[in-house]
Amino acid sequence: MVDRYQKQRIFLGQDADARLRSQRVAIVGLGATGSVLATWLARAGVGQLTLIDRDIVELSNLHRQILYTEQDLGTPKAQAAAKHLEAVNSNLHLNPLVTDLTSGNARELLAHCDLILDGTDNFEARFLINDVSILTGTPWIYTGAIGAEGIVWPIAPPTTPCLRCLMEQPPASGDVDTCDSAGVLGPGVGIVASWAAMEALKILTGSGEPQRELVRFDFWHNERQFIQPPKTRCLYCSQGRTEFLDARWSLKASPLCGLEGVQIRVNPPGKLDLEMLQKRLEQRTHSLWKCSSMTLAGHEGALQVILFQDGRALIHGPITPERARSWYTEVVGC
Repeated sequence: MVDRYQKQRIFLGQDADARLRSQRVAIVGLGATGSVLATWLARAGVGQLTLIDRDIVELSNLHRQILYTEQDLGTPKAQAAAKHLEAVNSNLHLNPLVTDLTSGNARELLAHCDLILDGTDNFEARFLINDVSILTGTPWIYTGAIGAEGIVWPIAPPTTPCLRCLMEQPPASGDVDTCDSAGVLGPGVGIVASWAAMEALKILTGSGEPQRELVRFDFWHNERQFIQPPKTRCLYCSQGRTEFLDARWSLKASPLCGLEGVQIRVNPPGKLDLEMLQKRLEQRTHSLWKCSSMTLAGHEGALQVILFQDGRALIHGPITPERARSWYTEVVGC
């Protein structure tokens, strides 16, 4: 009898293939790399996928974020990803979470997974994932892509070094390129994320040996490097320190990368009453605001505002972080 996993099972074997159906994987970030990771694991039949992303689908995403179409524009990525993955494999258990990964919720969201996959675009989230890995022993795969370059590194302390063995602190925001400063090519993202998905299958089935080195690609210049991780362990993984998980803050306002505007983040994420805020903002601005189950969007003067149910806000337009904090406190009351 022909079935969905027949060709995969020929290679993996009956037991390893069946094991995938019981595995629980969290994918943090559903942009370019996360789209590919989620697609391959869904098609492989991983039993439970927790899909975590804080953003919405934008037009500039579509050249490289393969899960989405023009019909998804303005939709939270976690919800759009779940819809498309359900169409691919209706037997999956999907848990889409439209939220920001912070020190206030990372333990809860990631602690019960068998593997964590990095689809993020920032080091703050990666260091949080690394702390969860140190705390729980859950393996994770560091995956990054920029320009035509990429990095893949499976990390599983205490068996392997952790991210902080390689870099003790996150690089300063101006010290690393981003998609907004260096651009990114879709095929490069696809190769890097597919490599990471292959490593994920090794870990989840227990039938392959994950690579020990950090592998770096430069597809444009035809380069590939295998970099040996540090042999000595940092004091964080050797002593079980999780300072990023232990960090306490309530509200941050930061300029948007490559755009005019500010992002507001809250910790721990909350649960806003968007319908109540819609009435308040429509009275305040004398204009209509669009409300969905996860977002509230509208304009105040020259500012375009998107409020998320978990408490975050994106404010596009001429505004400083200080003024954005004041606006948020005045409107949301937090």
